[in-house]
Amino acid sequence: MTRLRRTAWATLPLLLSFAAAAPASASPPGPSLPFGSVRSVHPGDTLTVEGAASDATYLATIDSPAFVAAGKLRMMDPVLTTTVTIACDARPGTYPVTRRGAGDTGPDEHPFRWAQVRVEPADAAARGACRSKVGKLPPPRLEERWAPDRTWPQSAWDVRTFRAGSRITITDNEDEGSDGDITLVSRAFTGRPVLRGAKAVLTATTTLTCDSAPGIYVVYRHDMNRTGSGEPWARLRIAPAGHGRACADQQAAKDSAAASRTDVVAWAAGGVLLAAAAAAGLLRWANSRRTHSA
Repeated sequence: MTRLRRTAWATLPLLLSFAAAAPASASPPGPSLPFGSVRSVHPGDTLTVEGAASDATYLATIDSPAFVAAGKLRMMDPVLTTTVTIACDARPGTYPVTRRGAGDTGPDEHPFRWAQVRVEPADAAARGACRSKVGKLPPPRLEERWAPDRTWPQSAWDVRTFRAGSRITITDNEDEGSDGDITLVSRAFTGRPVLRGAKAVLTATTTLTCDSAPGIYVVYRHDMNRTGSGEPWARLRIAPAGHGRACADQQAAKDSAAASRTDVVAWAAGGVLLAAAAAAGLLRWANSRRTHSA
């Protein structure tokens, strides 16, 4: 039992570090609003809209006159999903819920009918409670989960988890003809990788620093052919480093660099002392000559 207790205490820090690196759990979603359904709701209710990629498009807008605000479908593999909330001042009645594509903005582009919500009557007290509830709702969750077999990143919020010290591949599918023009910068990178590729797909590889604390890191994009570059382009999550060769090599390189800097300082200090000694000797020699001359 004593050995078991010691083992449990020894592994506790590792378990806590993994917990810190894991994404925060999302609040439980509200009732679903399936395609073609008619859902009975009350002011302040939150609904979850989900659709397969074959039924909807990424970042499509789900909207209704009964909603506080429209929702955007984000990838949570294997579905696209968003949440919407019934407005506190929504009057009783049946309202359409529509889906509009991410690029649909003009009046000629008719939205697709997704479902309907039937808002039930609510008294003044219920609407007051609704306003208090809606005011405390968290902001929309932006972090996405894409299929693990897809290249990273698929979007600016495609947050994949990598272990500190690992070597990763970054893929850009949208900048054909920009070979060598785009540099990526992140505090999690040991260098500044440059996207390369002669065809439609650009790639770069980089190594993650071993001393990065677990958490989410932003990747910034710098394009030499675009003004205002340097905006957030991707995000990744760092998990604690392992005990592999990559981190050992990184530490050895840091120790070597630190030793080299120490040697340089030592040589520089020695050179200063020698120069000072030589100057003092010359000064004594000059004083001696003046004395003999006198």
